Amino acid sequence: MKKPSLALSAGALAATALLPLASAQPFQWPENYAPTAVQGGTIQETLFGDFLTFNTVLSSSAQETAVLGLTAAPSLVYRDWLGTRSFRDEEGNFNLFFAADIEEVRTEQEFIITLREGWTWSDGEEITAEDFMAARTIIGDPDVQSNTYSFTVQGETQEPVIYEQLGEYQFRVTFPEPQVNAIGRIDGISAVPAHIFMPVYEAEGAEGIRALWSIDTPVTELVSGGPYMITEFAPGERITLTRNDAYAQNVLAADGTPLPGPDSWTVTFVEDRNAQLALVTTDQTSFYWPTTLDEVRAVQQAVQNGTIGGQLFANIGPDSLVDFMTFNFNKRDECKRNLFRATEFRQAVAIMIDREALIQAALGGLGFPAKDYQSEAAAPFDAPNLEPFEFDPERGVELLAAIGFTEEGPDGVLRNPETGCRAEFDLQFNSGNNRRAQIAQVISQTLEPYGVRVNPREVASEIWSDSIVGTDYDPEVGRTVDYDAQIWGLAGGDVDNPSSVNVLGLGENLNSWNKDRGDAELWEISMDRLSRRMDRTLDLEERVAIYNQRAEIMREHLPIIPLISPAFHFYHDLGNVWPEEVLDANSIESPYTPGNFRTLVTEPQ
Repeated sequence: MKKPSLALSAGALAATALLPLASAQPFQWPENYAPTAVQGGTIQETLFGDFLTFNTVLSSSAQETAVLGLTAAPSLVYRDWLGTRSFRDEEGNFNLFFAADIEEVRTEQEFIITLREGWTWSDGEEITAEDFMAARTIIGDPDVQSNTYSFTVQGETQEPVIYEQLGEYQFRVTFPEPQVNAIGRIDGISAVPAHIFMPVYEAEGAEGIRALWSIDTPVTELVSGGPYMITEFAPGERITLTRNDAYAQNVLAADGTPLPGPDSWTVTFVEDRNAQLALVTTDQTSFYWPTTLDEVRAVQQAVQNGTIGGQLFANIGPDSLVDFMTFNFNKRDECKRNLFRATEFRQAVAIMIDREALIQAALGGLGFPAKDYQSEAAAPFDAPNLEPFEFDPERGVELLAAIGFTEEGPDGVLRNPETGCRAEFDLQFNSGNNRRAQIAQVISQTLEPYGVRVNPREVASEIWSDSIVGTDYDPEVGRTVDYDAQIWGLAGGDVDNPSSVNVLGLGENLNSWNKDRGDAELWEISMDRLSRRMDRTLDLEERVAIYNQRAEIMREHLPIIPLISPAFHFYHDLGNVWPEEVLDANSIESPYTPGNFRTLVTEPQ
């Protein structure tokens, strides 16, 4: 069902397509970004898994979204990782990119945004305010199920964020209340080519958008607003991107050369991290994030032997990634549903896991036991008051007994004699992720002697993703994937405000444990409200206090069971020179743009 639009058009602008394009107003990177501009050649990347969509509105996988980000509309602003590490300069002015001017009418609440003129999509159509209005309309339709839907509403009552078109290159955005990093959230609702998306939406609604630009779409039909265009896609093999000249003529390096520098970008899909490492050590990958001791050693040896060029930054601090586990509260099986919803069960599992053993087995010792869903790389949002999880399987058995699991069956699995339910579940992880395979295996081996059977299950990336994402839950039908438990993690998110509403909010797109908004516990409602309160709390200390309050609730009820976090390592042979003093897990989230960027959108990884 199509929802009414909350994006107000100035009207009568369709005819502008018949007029000559405005004179281009290019952007030039400041001098301190000059070392990142390398001209010519091909960037080589490897990913395990495959693509599920070409539609940036629908993409939710961190790796897929990072690559598709190369084809998305240009950002209004940029976060200056080599300077203030924020969207503003030292004087408090915005770091403008595609925006020519931003008038902050009310602090962090109301903005009038004027775009640079003359920038076009790869098909020659000019990028205008109409494209931002289209994005707001489409992403703001909950039936579309976009991962950035939460950016279109605000607060416990989900009041709409209003877009109003003021002219061909100008629009106003008004939040119901002040919003932390509001301009970043506006940027998160990335413009879409209105001349393609709106006719589909007007004719077919959300269903049409969800079918638009599937992986079956010929690449010649795709339109790019970013530095690259998709020019080849071979499912399960590779995706090739070629420089978008329409973008390059408007984005310049500090010396005036066009960006992006490399002529093409090739992403090779591999089955697992072993295959990925093999390509890295044979000089077939331009950048790579090792996560285990064996991977770090292999890359280090290849660099030292001269097999590959480039530079390895090893063990330079905590990674932003935390591997954690969630259970499916919407399980169709009554025994498992009641088990997974029992706080005592989740508390028992949490302390029956030997995190030091996980670090040794999965990371070769280069990692940290996790106590929150964010790592110390997110400080001050790292819940410093939480104590590390103890390893106390005997106490875990007592907690299970308290909810009726007092009898050991002939196969050694604890059961509830009154209901016949067993302390057993499948634990799935995404195909090709060797680290998570090791985690699942160690958890299984550790819990088995204490009467809890864990069955590791490797599943395809599509099944893994479908177990997490979605907002179309129907209690009569159940979930897309009726999984038991899953290992996953998060990438991205706002380093200044990790409210993670799209993860921790009731029934939100990445709330993997409970999609049923009508069947939530009081503690889930509290988490939702605290997450939304963070969004409108401009004072940093107050925001950290709310985060810590929410962390205490999450520790008690454990919708997310934190496991481990890798140390951060990074290898690249991109030819650019990174100032080591600014290099960390946040600043180099991805090497896709000069100086890098870290999206505000939280995504599964």
